[in-house]
Amino acid sequence: MAKIDFSQKLSYQRLYNHKDNATLSDILREFESDRGRIINSAAIRRLQQKTQVFPLERNAAVRSRLTHSMEVQQIGRYIAKEIVSKLTLTNKLKEYKLEGLESGLESLVEMACLMHDIGNPPFGHFGEAAINNWFEKKLSTTSFDPLLDNTPYLPIQFKLNDNEGNLLKEKLRLDLMNFEGNAQGIRIVHSLQKLNLTYAQIGSILKYTRPAYFPKKDIDAKLNYLMKKPGFYFSEEAFVKEIQKELNIDFGHRYFITYIMEAADDISYCIADLEDAVEKNILTVEQLFNHLEKEWLKSGELTADDLFSRVVKYSYESLQSAKYRTHDTQFFMRLRVKTISNLVRLASNEFINHLPEIFEGKFNRALLEGRSEGFRLLSIFKNVAYQYVFTQSEVEELELQGYRVITGLLDIYSPLLDMPTEDFLTLIRSNSHRDYLIETRLLHKLSSKHCFAYLDAIENLEKNKNLQYFEQYEFYYRVRLIQDYISGMTDLYAYDEYRHLMVTG
Repeated sequence: MAKIDFSQKLSYQRLYNHKDNATLSDILREFESDRGRIINSAAIRRLQQKTQVFPLERNAAVRSRLTHSMEVQQIGRYIAKEIVSKLTLTNKLKEYKLEGLESGLESLVEMACLMHDIGNPPFGHFGEAAINNWFEKKLSTTSFDPLLDNTPYLPIQFKLNDNEGNLLKEKLRLDLMNFEGNAQGIRIVHSLQKLNLTYAQIGSILKYTRPAYFPKKDIDAKLNYLMKKPGFYFSEEAFVKEIQKELNIDFGHRYFITYIMEAADDISYCIADLEDAVEKNILTVEQLFNHLEKEWLKSGELTADDLFSRVVKYSYESLQSAKYRTHDTQFFMRLRVKTISNLVRLASNEFINHLPEIFEGKFNRALLEGRSEGFRLLSIFKNVAYQYVFTQSEVEELELQGYRVITGLLDIYSPLLDMPTEDFLTLIRSNSHRDYLIETRLLHKLSSKHCFAYLDAIENLEKNKNLQYFEQYEFYYRVRLIQDYISGMTDLYAYDEYRHLMVTG
């Protein structure tokens, strides 16, 4: 068991501008610099027009990804402060070498929470599914093109031909078929926006620890939760290894701050989704209370002093004394305060009770899982949201529209993926190609930031003389270019772009 020494984990170093012999003030200043870089980044600003639950929502009172992330940030700060307070009371702060670094820890947690959704594509999880389904068809080894006499249709760069390059081709193909918002977040911070954050700050958003190309069947059962989803792409693998080395994290393990960020997210959205449903008149407070009570009884008894009675029932009964507020506002204010205070206490206790495993990053579950009443309360919130909110026809119809928008945009930009390697390189370097009129115009619509990231990757390949499989790597980064562009759109921009390019209305 490793000795717990937070000073060794709270790394203030960056990939660029390495510093030695920093004082405590210098270290805290580096984390403050992270705050400025993150808060002022375009990725954070775009969250204001990305879906939380309800796509293309016009009601400003309903949460966007940005308002949700701000709420997660506040809860993350609350959990961090509770942990510090508990360690102080047990005289562990100095022993664990966290004394003096408390504000740095809080800042790292807050910014991890604010950034946790920056990689999410337009239309949330349906946008994610649309990207993956499209590329599964595009890159599948079992799909057939009837125009080619039923031969497997794959881009020429990924054709398997029984040579030593097959393993690489398969690795890159699997990587591209596993788009994931958390992995895209790492790519945005490092490869696209080049924020050059501290290793500690970037490590805090590595929620899942599996490379996107890593087969699920090869996951160690002891790490099956931590590796259940892709956490980073092949394109950022070398950088992630640098992070793991700097933060002393083994393969498959996660950074300790990520557990706090994850708990804050779980606490925040379980209440927020229900409040938004009431705001949109999908449910009334009375209906919501009845659904929650029914769900609670499915998993056990209801007693006068259990958590449901102290939190949900108490909040509902407080409506009787609401004189100057609307019933909905009064109910959710009390529900939120009571829920957050109880679940923050549970999360901080779990963090401290399992600190040795969490410090090493091998604690293989979320903080808010288990058999506690807090987990039971969290579960009924999630179950009611799934049954009575996410399955509403309005929500599902908008999700289907979002799926069609993303799929349609990928269809529109697919000619860029069908170009031979040399022709595409000529096009992107010269900004035109006389033999590809449509492709030239499609390229002109791509973000210069994404094109620069592609050209950087190609330049590094050429600089390192990594030319044996140059066409495979080039195609990989070309797909990343298209995924970067479309996944980086806001909901409204994606909708408008699709509508304009399809020449409708």
